[in-house]
Amino acid sequence: FNRSKMLPARLRPSCARLTNVVAATQRMQVHSSTPVQQSALESVPEFKVGGRSSFSGMTATIFGCSGFLGPHIVNNLGKIGSRVVTPFRGDGMNIRPLKMMGDLGQIVAVPYDIRDPASVEAAVSKSNVVINCIGNEYATRNFSYRQTYVDSTKTIVEACKKAGVSRIVNISAVNASVESESPWLQANAEADELLHSEFPDATTLKVTRMFGHQDKFITKYCSFANQAPFTPLINHGDQLVQPVYVVDVADAVANAIVKSDTKGKTYYIGGPEVLQMKNLIAELHEQLYLRISNAAPVPTKAARMMGYALENLRMFLPQAAIMTEDQVLQDQYDNVVPPMVLTLEDLDVKKPTALSGNMMDTIVDIHRGERGPETKPKGRRTWDEVAL
Repeated sequence: FNRSKMLPARLRPSCARLTNVVAATQRMQVHSSTPVQQSALESVPEFKVGGRSSFSGMTATIFGCSGFLGPHIVNNLGKIGSRVVTPFRGDGMNIRPLKMMGDLGQIVAVPYDIRDPASVEAAVSKSNVVINCIGNEYATRNFSYRQTYVDSTKTIVEACKKAGVSRIVNISAVNASVESESPWLQANAEADELLHSEFPDATTLKVTRMFGHQDKFITKYCSFANQAPFTPLINHGDQLVQPVYVVDVADAVANAIVKSDTKGKTYYIGGPEVLQMKNLIAELHEQLYLRISNAAPVPTKAARMMGYALENLRMFLPQAAIMTEDQVLQDQYDNVVPPMVLTLEDLDVKKPTALSGNMMDTIVDIHRGERGPETKPKGRRTWDEVAL
């Protein structure tokens, strides 16, 4: 008996479409209520790596997928045939470009609130891998450093244990320590300890300063060079940095998941070169074609006061020009990989990209404005030459 035949002819197509929608909704409800088998990692020691239209057996949830590092991880997992769940806040417009990084239906956007355990559990319910990239450069009235790192890690770990997730990869900072002056580094260290105590098989990647297009490292100093009266050099710029390319970090994350011998280990991720901050700023200003460098040494106390002021005025300033008091506390020390630890090479990233030279030239190109090679000073200058 077909009820649609009882309707006028002009309403029959609409009735047929409505019937199809109802049937599809019922199928989705049945599918969502079916228990998920979390045995992809238990059946084989490593994931199968194929092309973008294959399926590797991996379903990964990436928290913080809309940040600086997250999209690169989504792309790396998508191109080996993984299904990627991308939790988002707000209207989800900032994660729309991620849909193109995998085959049709492989990049799944799911709304969530990190303060709502039920939404976090829903985001990891069908995954066997979870990657935590959640972070923030400064505290807000909604999220303190502890809420951003420690509380969110606790919520994610509890959800993963309920869902039977096999692997967790966490992104942390190379200088994270509970004894640090920086609340940001303290929160990272507390989150690391919580993660490994509750989930011993978790893999942690402690990363140095990351650089790349639209980063918050080189871009910040470009903004100081173009918009501020001077570029502050904390401790005269004598501290060492070992910046790492964001694509290399994403490669390390993907390899840490695919390799089965990374469970429970901590890796320190840094670039191939160690630079003095003052010489890095000098090269940056040279690449910007500045006639005269505006770099100036600033005492730590004065820099902290300036960071406090800029942090409280951030709503009136460009995002890239923000320097917080906590960042001053971080920048006064070396940011390098310590000796005798597991590094990028142990994650099969054999040729990491260096910042100096062509890479910096590419990053700062959009910050040059109308300046060109004709304004570039002759020869390469170190900080000592700039100071004279």
